[in-house]
Amino acid sequence: MKKILSFVLVGVIGVVALPGMVSAAEVTVCADGCDYTSLSDAVTNVEEGSTIKLNEAITLTSKVVVNKNLTIDLNGNNITMNGDQYVFEFNKTGGEFTLTDTSATAGSITNSTNRGILVTNGELTFDEITLEAVDRVIQVSPVDGDKGSKASVIMDGGTIKATGTAENVRAVKLWGNNVANNASFTLNGGVISAPVTSKDSTGVDIGNPGNGTGANLTINGGQIKAYNGVRINGNGQSGMAVLTMNGGTILAASSGILQNTKDGTENTEIYIYDGTVKANKDGNQLVNGHAVAIQHSQEGILVIGTKNTTPNITGETAIAIKEGNITIDGGMIVATGEYKDPANFRNDGTDDTGAAISITTSDEYNGGVSIAINGGLMQSERGNAFYEGIAVNGDVPAASKSYVNSIAITGGSFVSPNNMNSVAINEYTDKEVITGGTFSSDVSEYISANLSLVQDENGNYVIGETTTSTPNDETNPETYDGIIISIVALILGLAAASVCFKKLYIKTMSM
Repeated sequence: MKKILSFVLVGVIGVVALPGMVSAAEVTVCADGCDYTSLSDAVTNVEEGSTIKLNEAITLTSKVVVNKNLTIDLNGNNITMNGDQYVFEFNKTGGEFTLTDTSATAGSITNSTNRGILVTNGELTFDEITLEAVDRVIQVSPVDGDKGSKASVIMDGGTIKATGTAENVRAVKLWGNNVANNASFTLNGGVISAPVTSKDSTGVDIGNPGNGTGANLTINGGQIKAYNGVRINGNGQSGMAVLTMNGGTILAASSGILQNTKDGTENTEIYIYDGTVKANKDGNQLVNGHAVAIQHSQEGILVIGTKNTTPNITGETAIAIKEGNITIDGGMIVATGEYKDPANFRNDGTDDTGAAISITTSDEYNGGVSIAINGGLMQSERGNAFYEGIAVNGDVPAASKSYVNSIAITGGSFVSPNNMNSVAINEYTDKEVITGGTFSSDVSEYISANLSLVQDENGNYVIGETTTSTPNDETNPETYDGIIISIVALILGLAAASVCFKKLYIKTMSM
């Protein structure tokens, strides 16, 4: 009896010892009749791992700071901010936070005058719900980056929507502390959007020139839609700003993916293994020039496709290149815009040519270009599938020479209209750049002297058999003389062998 009583007393003491705390479980929040009447109080008092469920809509006047592992379930209700800069801040080293909605009709979190959610430490996962704010609907900004802390967001569904109409609105902002992979965002599903009518609005803005890099964006699914889809900023060090695309869709009025053109933003890394990147201004008067699917105007790495994947990249100029190391192993790269040669120099790094792959040189961008094309489809509806040349600024060349370091085409299909060259290399001096591939026009001026070009059954040009030289008495008399001498020696040798055989035969018979 004494043992049983002791056990009961320990249990009672355990309950009374923490009068303000509720054990890890599901608690509710509403004005009356719930576990809590305040969301902030609920966050403060529940234990790690608890779920807080809203039973009605609430309006906040100050930011809610979440510094423990929690799940917040909107349960079909809305949270509205009235007054503070952010609605939520998630901040716990190694923390795991979840925003979700388990009801049939998902609720929303809205700040109609400022920003949405700030993640400074830990990992936030959300789905189903709608996050809406004027700018920076989600900002990932780790603290104590030099100590190795990380902040990350995983989006499995739902909506992130920026509503601001000023220039340079960003739906998602990733701002690291110059520590690789310090801030990260993974898009698995859902929609991220910013107004396409807001000039330079961006779906996801990676890094900040000089002091905000160390950020990774991974796109596995979902959709990003804005004036510019993804803007990426480096700081000169490799691994500090990385975009990896394994699926999903980027839709933009101006640029699908673009590097910042300011000095000090180099050495970004962009890997497009699958998915769709499409730029189409579609009558948008703010777009000054052609819509470009990928704008690569700084030193850095751009890899597109593999032998087993087919990313789809479409723009009026599909890929506009000023600097960088480019590798294309697969995919469908299609240009729909007007043909231009020479290209008009533009300060933003996009010199429009209407080409699927467009390399243009100007003195402002002299870091060099190295490009290797091993597979994929490069198609222009109105111009060259592959174009290289010096841009012009008015009537004056924008560069005194080409800054291209190397071009190597070993495979792929290059398609242009019947009256256009599928490959046009104007300024790069080494013209023998093609060793494989299929071309809609004659590209014999770009192949090595020991290769031949033939047409296949469809009229396309492909690399034929390797050519070899045929010796003759005019061009190679020494070889010709050598052949004659060899033949004479062979005849004399056969004659000598015949005499020896005859003597041997007679001698044998006489015995």
